[in-house]
Amino acid sequence: MKNQTLTALKAGAAPLVLGFALFSSAAYAQDTAAEEEAAPSDTIVVTGTRIVAPNQQSIAPITTVTSADIQLSGTTRTEDLLNSLPQVVAAQSSTLANGATGTAQVDLRGLGPSRTMVLINGRRLMTGDPNTTSSAADLNFIPAALVKRVDVLTGGASATYGADAVAGVVNFVMDTEFEGFKIDANYGVYNHSNRNKFITPLLDARQSQGFSGFDYPTGNVTDGGQYDLTAAFGAGFDDGRGHITAYVGYRKARPILQSKRDYSSCTISANAAGAFSCGGSLTNAIGTGIYYDGTGTSEEGGFTGTTSTVGGLGAGTFTRGLINRYNYAPLNYFQRPDERYTAGVFADYEINEAIHPYMEFMFMDDRTLAQIAPSGDFGNTLTINCDNALMSDAQRSLICADRNLVVDYLGTFPLVSSLYESLNGTDAPSPMTFIDPTTGGSYNKAFFQLLRRNIEGGPRVSDLQHTAFRTVIGSRGELGKAWSYDAYYQYGRTNYSQVYSNEFSTARLNNALDVVTDPSTGNAVCRVALTGVDPNCVPYDIFGGTISQAAVDYLSATGFLKGQTSQQIASATFSGLLGEYDIKSPLASDGISVALGVEFRRDALELKADNAFNTGDLTGQGAPTKDTAGSYKVAEFFGEIDIPLIQDGFVQNLSFNGGYRYSHYKISNGRTFNTDTFKLGIDLAPVSDIRLRASYNRAVRVPNIQELFAPQIVALDGVTDPCAGFTITEADVGCIAQGLAVGQKVTANPAEQYNGVIGGNPDLNPEKATTKALGVVIQPRWIPRLSLSVDWFDIKVKNAIQGYGADAILTSCVDDVNLDACALVKRNAAGSLWLSSDGYVIDTPVNVGGVETRGIEFNGSWATEIGTNGTLSLSLVGTLLDRYVVDDGLNAAYECAGVYGPTCGGSAATPLPKWRHKARVTYKMASGIGASLQWRHLSEVKFEGGDTNSLDEKIASQDYFDLTLTYDIGDHFTWRLGATNILDKQPPLVSQSACSSVICNGNTYPGTYDSLGRYIFTGVTLNF
Repeated sequence: MKNQTLTALKAGAAPLVLGFALFSSAAYAQDTAAEEEAAPSDTIVVTGTRIVAPNQQSIAPITTVTSADIQLSGTTRTEDLLNSLPQVVAAQSSTLANGATGTAQVDLRGLGPSRTMVLINGRRLMTGDPNTTSSAADLNFIPAALVKRVDVLTGGASATYGADAVAGVVNFVMDTEFEGFKIDANYGVYNHSNRNKFITPLLDARQSQGFSGFDYPTGNVTDGGQYDLTAAFGAGFDDGRGHITAYVGYRKARPILQSKRDYSSCTISANAAGAFSCGGSLTNAIGTGIYYDGTGTSEEGGFTGTTSTVGGLGAGTFTRGLINRYNYAPLNYFQRPDERYTAGVFADYEINEAIHPYMEFMFMDDRTLAQIAPSGDFGNTLTINCDNALMSDAQRSLICADRNLVVDYLGTFPLVSSLYESLNGTDAPSPMTFIDPTTGGSYNKAFFQLLRRNIEGGPRVSDLQHTAFRTVIGSRGELGKAWSYDAYYQYGRTNYSQVYSNEFSTARLNNALDVVTDPSTGNAVCRVALTGVDPNCVPYDIFGGTISQAAVDYLSATGFLKGQTSQQIASATFSGLLGEYDIKSPLASDGISVALGVEFRRDALELKADNAFNTGDLTGQGAPTKDTAGSYKVAEFFGEIDIPLIQDGFVQNLSFNGGYRYSHYKISNGRTFNTDTFKLGIDLAPVSDIRLRASYNRAVRVPNIQELFAPQIVALDGVTDPCAGFTITEADVGCIAQGLAVGQKVTANPAEQYNGVIGGNPDLNPEKATTKALGVVIQPRWIPRLSLSVDWFDIKVKNAIQGYGADAILTSCVDDVNLDACALVKRNAAGSLWLSSDGYVIDTPVNVGGVETRGIEFNGSWATEIGTNGTLSLSLVGTLLDRYVVDDGLNAAYECAGVYGPTCGGSAATPLPKWRHKARVTYKMASGIGASLQWRHLSEVKFEGGDTNSLDEKIASQDYFDLTLTYDIGDHFTWRLGATNILDKQPPLVSQSACSSVICNGNTYPGTYDSLGRYIFTGVTLNF
């Protein structure tokens, strides 16, 4: 027979969590209730410790999301539920397109997904993607319908669970003790009334200016349908000595385009005067050319400089200063389509008290598509041949004017003669001449940076697939009356593939633009076709305005990525009660409890890129993706002790809890390093109604494999160049220190994208963090079922693994004349950081600076019976963010609490409200009918710079209300109907300059704010 056991939340326990209310509340607030409700076969677990002790209680603040919360939310995606928690900041999710990895991540306290550890039943979940530096677990792996509860422990937990638990842990406790047969089905759609008063006038203005593609929807729209179906079976056998639970699941979500919402139908742009317009790309359908005519312009697109000029192509024409905007927003996905299969089995069998083997196996196959606007020539080609057979005389007269011909600038970089003169103060040498191998004749080349959209080929699509499995085999048992053990082996692996289609090839673009006249036929042909280098080349007729399908087919390119991550863990834990040997405090009735353990772990990563990705041949990628491989091994010893000092004396309880972990790492490049972490905690209950607790943790995070081994490449990294757009004077010392000359004027990038060298750093060391917490728990006897807790937290990360940030480097150089920062800026011969790949800012990760966050967390719950009519329950979880300081190692530390922007959120620029809460009231009648209302609130955030336009200056506070109705029909059938954001509140909007291209999408932050409108859902659970 199975007996009720108590065990710590640890790898190897069949974990359930001790003491949580039905709705979000402090973990320690309901210990007695949990023990009373536990079935004889249940295993009760205390989150945050590995010690097995009957009265062990959590010293760390823990918030729980129950299975009831999951059903009431109606979501089929776990990350959506977690993002509504005040402790969680949005990370990768289904509402991202450009920069999406296809995974779902959780970010506790805004410290980054890589500093949040994800567990399943108390054991690590492996890394979900080999092609990202965040190295975080993928929440898509979790079948929401089988989750019994989610325990969110915030604060350092490295001593208990190992490296990466700097911000805390999120533990998904699966319903492994389920008995019977269950089918859980959910379906939901988004419903929104398009009525935005800010952006529609901007769209109308673009249409009145003659720009196409700036349409927008009106009226009501219903879309984005998604459904989830899970079947589970559980049964005991052999008179209860064994148990097995198995499940299969299927989930599918349909896409939503940004064109289906008026507020995302174009990108909001703001000029220096604060006037707004619908932004758009100069990489348009007809083509834009950047060239030099010696006079220079200051066009709408933001091009400024002594010689740079923008021209617009037409059929046989090239018009100086012609601006044509392409609206790239409508084709971007606002919600990605997704299809996921899951399956798994949990089994255990008690041979005897000392031998209780168990196993877990979980599988996931997830495929999603990330779609963005068509590819094209984004300035990837820099020259054009002046003997081009497709160029009209009018076009040739402007593009191939003497001042725009390519000259040999000391044999290093092809520059036009006017630029040479501005840099050197002397006449340029003669233009370079090139020899046609077919005719032997000479010809010139002109500087001509082309921007043209491949509208003929359709949008770019990233087909992302993750196939993952995780298996655990172990045994636990009792070693006499005082000691128990738990030992297991775990293997997890994620197989990753990406197929990126509808791209353009840079190499083939250069071939297809170099067009000459075939002397034998008089037809326009590619020069490489005549020479036989590439007989398949088809001319790309940008000058005539008509692109043939054959040319599109020739230029189209597909990139392939394939990779995997794997994790192996062997762990053994021994837990004992020294009180059995009369080792205890004279003022306590319980003895000292300890846990000792060893663990071995190996993490490995491999990413393989095809030639197109490896060489950077795909025009729309911004940078090459290189092969990456690496691994590390770690051997660890850990211990924990719990000492009851006083029990039932002049205080109700006083106890001490401590833990220590020693880790030895061996990196695949031969490096080794050691880390140690520890925790100290005090639990004091003067009376049974009040508990006080304090803890101090030292945590670490080791650099992940991508941070160590990713090849260094030139990629888009920054959004500003403080030395561009004006004439350099002697007062601009920082700009001069970067190599610019007095009188020089650098062209700014209208897309606000600049190059940086990014990648790995094999010399990185672990970062360290300290976590302090002080809390009080109130559970008054005179108010039954009331639990309140308040916890103060303070987390400081030092020697953080981070890049300085390209923008921070440039700001430090220009504003502070920091010569170390200036040395990291490498400008090309034209002084540019974007015109070519030899202009960039070095921004690889280093151990520098850090981040500090501090605040107060509130948890509360109360439930009461209203006569015989039903039950009323209330819950609240809220976080007051008092301090969030970012130190990039170069500039002054920056306060980010209540702020959003690129400095505060890194590349994500995620908003950090000072106050967030969600409160729920639920009434359940005796008849089985119930209603639950939830209120979610986020306080306002201000833009970090302060001095900006009226839209970005601040994001106002947001309130959302969710309503769910439930009905228990008999003992086996539950039906639910509800809506989140029931009032269809529109999301807060920001302009392009305040909108990160990754976490921000559709002019808003969809992971933080409800971005798609009202979500209406229904679901049923059949339980037999």
